[in-house]
Amino acid sequence: MQETDPETLIAADSRDEKRWAKLVEESSGPDVYYRPEYAQATAEIEETEPIALIGGAPDCQILAPLLVRRASAVVRDSSVEWLDASTPYGYGGLLNLSDSVHAKTFDYFLEQLSTWCANRRIVCCVIRLHPLTAQQNWFDQEKGCGDRLQIHSRGSTNSIKLSEWNDRLDQPISLRRDRRADMRLADRMLHVTWGTGADSDAESKLGIFTTLYNRLIERNGADSFYRFPQQYFRKLAKLGKGLGIALAWYGEEPVGGNLFLAGPRYAHGHLAATNDLGRKYGASTFLIVEGARWARRRGCELLHLGGGMKPGDSLEDYKRSFGGLSHVYHYLTFVADRKQFNEICELPTPSWPYNLHDSTSLPSNRRKA
Repeated sequence: MQETDPETLIAADSRDEKRWAKLVEESSGPDVYYRPEYAQATAEIEETEPIALIGGAPDCQILAPLLVRRASAVVRDSSVEWLDASTPYGYGGLLNLSDSVHAKTFDYFLEQLSTWCANRRIVCCVIRLHPLTAQQNWFDQEKGCGDRLQIHSRGSTNSIKLSEWNDRLDQPISLRRDRRADMRLADRMLHVTWGTGADSDAESKLGIFTTLYNRLIERNGADSFYRFPQQYFRKLAKLGKGLGIALAWYGEEPVGGNLFLAGPRYAHGHLAATNDLGRKYGASTFLIVEGARWARRRGCELLHLGGGMKPGDSLEDYKRSFGGLSHVYHYLTFVADRKQFNEICELPTPSWPYNLHDSTSLPSNRRKA
């Protein structure tokens, strides 16, 4: 195989950012998760460096948005430091820049990824695989990577099919009976206001949402994974009209909010929060149906709701109650430095992805989060 160097685009470089955005816009699947604005926002969560890696076969290239992370741990009074990389939080994965994908694309890409990681001393790279496009199947025929490549099954996610619509009630046909009851109550008691990241008052609307969200996080005692710095929301607003901000109100009081992300084909529920009054009057269901209406007006095919915190939990059941489609979610771990990877796994409290001993993994020739 003739090896070529992948192209690396740095989000902090304005020329690279512009090229990155153009490649996404002109691709066959320009989902919001691939955009440089989203990578820059998620880089705020762990203070990582957002980049795009472009590789694959010369006639069939793919783009991987990545966050390069500097990590460290103290072992027996000595500091251990390393670099790793992952695609941003959410359901992104790899973006096909060509009209079709063939097997050699991934032969090239994985070889290039290996060299790229080695040159930068990156121990491991994690790539979330987009559940709506079944990207795990792209790797069915992968060979030659040994134990460097594993695909982990994370469970299922759910989406609302926006073509299956009840025009009389202006809601999805597939709603379960209890969700329809939520809607009848919410229609009487609540109203919803909308905004986008492009609005002049977007910061104010995001402020209302983050107040609700942070109160919910504190109430539930959620761990750090579900906590976001304020700068994250400011940068998320740079998605412009691709960020939908829905707020539910009981009279003049905000009782719930949802953030939605949208590209040309798919919209995604991103973050959600309700207070006690909102839960009493069905705000969570009301906001998801409002998100489906918003996505449908934009011409999207699906509103992707995601999955639960773990397979089979009550959150997953709630999302399934909207009917629609079920998808499988996987992510791929590519180990570039096996020796150091194993050493990090043996630390007293290894961080993700080095703590995946109990994760369901599949060999790379069989087939996120």
